Amino acid sequence: MDELLLYKKTEVLLLDCYPVIRNFPKAEKFALCQEIKQAFYRMLRNITIANNVKSRRRALQEEIDADIKLLLVLFNVALSQKYVSKGKHYQIQVKLSEIGRILGGWMRSS
Repeated sequence: MDELLLYKKTEVLLLDCYPVIRNFPKAEKFALCQEIKQAFYRMLRNITIANNVKSRRRALQEEIDADIKLLLVLFNVALSQKYVSKGKHYQIQVKLSEIGRILGGWMRSS
């Protein structure tokens, strides 16, 4: 159950972030933007795999956790460079924290 909610919340946040990263400067399109998108894609991929493969579940969950932390750092960089507003940064940070709490619950239950 947690993994389905985790997947859905991650997918919704990714879709919410697309308009935000679309407004980043061209110089960041193939650096910061690409890294943000790749972190989200890895999270979605690892959630799906961890849901189906019990033998590597813990390692995959830890990779998801690492991607959440990476996204927090990347959006902090975007904030410091003024690519994202403080309000939008806060919204993304809150949603990533919520995803992290759901992941923590899933990790404790498995």
